Amino acid sequence: MIDLPPGPGSPLVATLKYLRDPYGSLRETARRYGEPHTSPSFLGKMVVTGDPAGIRTLFTADPDTYSALGAELLGPILGESNLILLSGERHRAMRKLQMPPFHGTRMRAYGQLIIDAAEEHAARWPRDRPIQVHRTMQQISLQVILEAVLGLREPGKRESFQAAVLAVIAALKPSFMFIEALRRPLLGLSAWAHFQRTRVHVAALFEEELRARRTSSEPREDILSLLLSARYDDGTALTDDELLTQMMNLIVAGHETTASSLAWAFHHIHHEPAVKTRLVEELRGLPEPLDPEAISRLPYLEAVCSETLRLTPVAPLIGRKLRKGLTLQGFDLPPGVAVGIGILLVHRRADLYPEPERFRPERFLERSYTPFEYLPFGGGARRCIGAAFALYEMKLVLATILRRYDLRPASNAPVHAAVRNTTVGPRREIELLHA
Repeated sequence: MIDLPPGPGSPLVATLKYLRDPYGSLRETARRYGEPHTSPSFLGKMVVTGDPAGIRTLFTADPDTYSALGAELLGPILGESNLILLSGERHRAMRKLQMPPFHGTRMRAYGQLIIDAAEEHAARWPRDRPIQVHRTMQQISLQVILEAVLGLREPGKRESFQAAVLAVIAALKPSFMFIEALRRPLLGLSAWAHFQRTRVHVAALFEEELRARRTSSEPREDILSLLLSARYDDGTALTDDELLTQMMNLIVAGHETTASSLAWAFHHIHHEPAVKTRLVEELRGLPEPLDPEAISRLPYLEAVCSETLRLTPVAPLIGRKLRKGLTLQGFDLPPGVAVGIGILLVHRRADLYPEPERFRPERFLERSYTPFEYLPFGGGARRCIGAAFALYEMKLVLATILRRYDLRPASNAPVHAAVRNTTVGPRREIELLHA
């Protein structure tokens, strides 16, 4: 008999509660059972902690202690070579290939591209009806990711890819992602069959782009071109299947997560007048034309982004599966048990963040937090490789729009969180009006 921490018993009930109210269900379980606690799910029992000491134990353990949670279940959907599903040496090798474009001068080369996309889409906002902020942020982030990742500057080709990628995202359903029995064609009428068709279509577009890229001598700095020339330590290149899988992962993950974080940021800013006033004053001190690097160094803007990611993280819970035994907060956990890092739980601790439900960016100017206390992008060997890029994009989009548009909430109704595929975002559309 394995001695695990206490927790609810039904995986079905726990999963349904999480799908209905991800933030509330995580906090309710922690309040009822303490930390760590055991949370059942369709991926098996997961021992969850939101305690900084427990998180330190998990993040500082030997990376080979873990394998990717759900790799066997999600591999047929997300791709067997997907970075987020790899473990051990394969994970380290793939991560090493993908890291360079997301840091330093290569990342900053995309600054003007982000500003231009934000200006282009905000210029289409109507003055006679509410602005749908989350939808706009999705459009901006998808354009940025398609141009940065695939180098698609030609509008017609970009629109074809955009439609195909959006179709795949819309076709992804938590039902068949986590319940293998639902992956049935049913004469082509099932959600699974529809997803398969969208995936075939987007794969065909990628393969066509790969062929064109390989026959072109034009020098390019997009991420696809960089990965085409990248080599493993043994000198081999990524296969076409690996390239397609990594591109889809970067596009889908980078698109929806950044869009949700930006939508939350606009919501929080426009429901806290003092925050908006201070932020706009800082932004209006910038000279024209906007310099991406000057924007990225603004302290209050960074604090606003950090507080957004603290209060409303797009990944409130991340998990790993133990390959080796591990002692966590007094519990000896055997191989095969999943461990979960409760990002939302640690971000809402009153001992770390006084008035944890309040949107208060100043807290990030008053003190600093360890990687075990503030971790919106995860941590350890599996920290999100796009973290710096996502934060950079958030800053540039917010600065570009808030300098030029005086907006106000269209409604004071609360906005709750909802599961969006594998991440969490606003349940309903966030609407603003021109002031």
